[in-house]
Amino acid sequence: MSAQAAVGRRVLLVEDSPGDAELIVDQLETLPNPALQVEHVVNLQQASAHLQQRPFDIVLLDLNLPDGSGLHCVQVIRNEAAAVPIVVLTGLDDDALALQCITAGAQDYLTKHALHAQTLGRAISHALARAQAAAEEQRADELQARLAAIVDSSYDAIVSSTTGGTVTSWNQGAERIFGFSALEAIGRPVREVIPPEPENDGPAHERRVFQPRRGADAGGVEEVVRFHKDGRPLTLSVVTSVVRDTSNAVLGLAAILRDITESKRRDAELAKLAAAQSARERRVAALMSRLRNVQEEERTRMSREVHDGLGQLLTGLKMDIDWLSRKVASGVDPEQLKARLQGAEALVDQTVEAVQRLALELRPSALDTLGLAPAIRDEARRFEARSGVGTAVNLQSTSLRDPAASTALFRIVQELLTNVARHAKATSVRIELFEQEAAWVLHVADNGVGLPLDINSSSVSLGLLGMTERAESIGGTFTLERGRDGGTVGTVVVPRPTQVTAP
Repeated sequence: MSAQAAVGRRVLLVEDSPGDAELIVDQLETLPNPALQVEHVVNLQQASAHLQQRPFDIVLLDLNLPDGSGLHCVQVIRNEAAAVPIVVLTGLDDDALALQCITAGAQDYLTKHALHAQTLGRAISHALARAQAAAEEQRADELQARLAAIVDSSYDAIVSSTTGGTVTSWNQGAERIFGFSALEAIGRPVREVIPPEPENDGPAHERRVFQPRRGADAGGVEEVVRFHKDGRPLTLSVVTSVVRDTSNAVLGLAAILRDITESKRRDAELAKLAAAQSARERRVAALMSRLRNVQEEERTRMSREVHDGLGQLLTGLKMDIDWLSRKVASGVDPEQLKARLQGAEALVDQTVEAVQRLALELRPSALDTLGLAPAIRDEARRFEARSGVGTAVNLQSTSLRDPAASTALFRIVQELLTNVARHAKATSVRIELFEQEAAWVLHVADNGVGLPLDINSSSVSLGLLGMTERAESIGGTFTLERGRDGGTVGTVVVPRPTQVTAP
């Protein structure tokens, strides 16, 4: 037996008595809002099958069925459909049983002898309303539990307080960032668990931890410095808000705090590296400009040397040869030519010496033929002769055979000796080259006036950069520092290549 409606609540009537079932359906049809769709079953087995097949909004349940009675009927339906409201319709007028059924999950308990349409309609409406309220409350509880889980598992600190500044919530992110557990933090003033900088301490500043200040960006984000439980400073990105209820009354204050200490440190380090790189690029540009100028100066000097030195020598030699040719052609006694021949021979010797000197300045032959140590000794000898500065040399035999490394070290020695001659006002220089277990080491030390106070603004800085670039080009390092007893010490350290022993 059923009563159909186009749209309405689905009602499952569990009643084994045909007469009672017909009476109940008739009463349902007389209700002011008959939008109910009723399906009738006669026992618990059929009721369970229906509840498994499709959803129902309410169950009207008799307690005296062929396959169950009393409280057992409520328990079966409740186990099958926990959220569906149950209204008990029974001939048993038993207050104790009614209380048991309500406790077991029934929404109402009606006796059949006093049943009429108005009472039944009111019971159904109340049951549906209570079930809906319970479902909404359950959804709210589930939502609140999910939100609480999200807040608690957040990597950021999410903290709330009263308007007076007492902590009311403290998630795991806050525990991780500030070092206080929730038990330690909740109930304490904010300034004790999120301490500000000493000069900013006080209630007014404490409220600003949870209240956006003027000047914060559009999202209410600002950076503040706070401290960990162990005293470490923390740089935090803070988003603050006021918590209000549905009537817009202020309930408290809240803040989301993200620890950006490490990212700020990385940003500062990157900025430092970028500034250093920019400065290095400027120094390299200045060095390249200086190298171009030096190259042009050297070309000019070489041109002058060739023109004024070799040119004059060769011109004199040519004039002597022309004179001798004319005299020989005129039949002059050879004895008269002897002095002029000796002069021409002297000019040839001077020319050879000038060519050798120019070649040596361009690249010392000893560096290619004998190696680094002899080339440095020869350069030291010539430096001492030119400058008058006493030069001591201590060069141990090394395994350095790389031509590029030898050239770089030799040019650094030349640059250091040039600096000594120009700036140091020294009376002695000591050059040392020795081999350590993992590196070759070159020292050039003088007893002069030492480094200038502002080396970066002096002309030495470009030469220093050039020597640094030479050392780095062969995988080494260059340092220039004041000596223990005064003067200046230049040091080059070139790592030795790793030796791999064949099995």
